[in-house]
Amino acid sequence: MNIDIDGKLKEWIEAKGNQLTVKTLEVKACCVPGVQELVAVPGKPKSLNHYQEYVIDNLSIYVQNTISCKEKLTLSLSGFSFLKSISAKLQ
Repeated sequence: MNIDIDGKLKEWIEAKGNQLTVKTLEVKACCVPGVQELVAVPGKPKSLNHYQEYVIDNLSIYVQNTISCKEKLTLSLSGFSFLKSISAKLQ
């Protein structure tokens, strides 16, 4: 998998413990088909059984097995102060 990480995100994750988890979140509704979104959160997943670990510049990135490894994963940081969030996109 090709993973592109924003420079600001690298610094932020290093301050949070050098670990990041990327997983899918599925939202279902009664009348609308389910929507899957990528979610990236600092830290290590509770169980590593469903994740593949990638080490990039001393950072451990855990990517859920259901995410296609043939695509490019782009991770970036947005927001400021305590309102920062991580954006994860497949291209």
